[in-house]
Amino acid sequence: MKGSIRKRYHLMLICLFAIIVVQFIAVLFTIGQAENIYILASDIQSIMIVFLFVIFVYLVLIFNYLPYRLTRAVKRVQDLIEEISNGNYQIDIDSSRFEHDHDFQELILSLQKMLDIIMRFDAVKADKIYEHHQRLNQLINLLPQIVLIATVNGDIVFINEVFRKRFPAISETSNLNEVIQKDDFYARIFDAILGSLRFGNNIYDERVDIEGSAQTALIKGSIIRNRKGIASGGVYTVELIGD
Repeated sequence: MKGSIRKRYHLMLICLFAIIVVQFIAVLFTIGQAENIYILASDIQSIMIVFLFVIFVYLVLIFNYLPYRLTRAVKRVQDLIEEISNGNYQIDIDSSRFEHDHDFQELILSLQKMLDIIMRFDAVKADKIYEHHQRLNQLINLLPQIVLIATVNGDIVFINEVFRKRFPAISETSNLNEVIQKDDFYARIFDAILGSLRFGNNIYDERVDIEGSAQTALIKGSIIRNRKGIASGGVYTVELIGD
C-alpha cells in the first residue's frame, strides 16, 4: 500500500531537514579545507545560493503537491456522496483508488458499508411491499363486487377477477374513455365512474338501473389525492343486483 498523505508530509519534512543538514555539513567541510579567507567567503556564498535555490524549489513542491493530493481525494469523495444523494446506491466503489491515504480509505469503506446496509434495507422493504401488495390483491379478488382503480385520465390501474370475468375485453392497459359498451346498462356504469374521475367527486351508493330491467348497479367510489390535495385517480366498487 502506498504511503498516506500524512506519511508523505512527514517524509517531505524529513527530506527538508536532511537538505539543511547537508548544507551545514558542506559549509563545515568548506571551512575545514579553506586556506584563503577570500576563497572561503566565495565558496560559502556559492553553497548558500545553491542550497537556498534547492530549498526554495523543494518548498514550492511541498506547497503545491500536498494541496493537490488532498483536493483530488476530497473531490472523489464529494462526487461519491453527490451520487448517493441523487439516489444512486449501486455504485461500484474502488477503495484502492484511495489507498494513498488511510483516512480517506476508511471513509470510503464506511460509505461502502452504508450503501450495503441501504441496499439490504431496500431489498427487504421491496419484498415487504410486494408481499403487502399481493395480500391486497388477493383480498380484493375475494370480494364479490366489481373493483376498479383508475387514474384521472381514465387509465386503468387495477381490476379484480370479478371485473375480468364480466368484461374480458378490458385490461390494465385499457383506458375508460376508449371503452365502448353496446349495453346501455354497463355504459351508464362507466359514465358514472368517468364523471367522478373528471370532476374529482366521490360516489356514495349511486344507483344505475334501466327502466323495465331487473338489473341494478350500486356504485361506490373514492377519489385518491396526492399530498397537495390534487386528485390523481379513484377506487370504485360496483355491486350488481338482480343479475
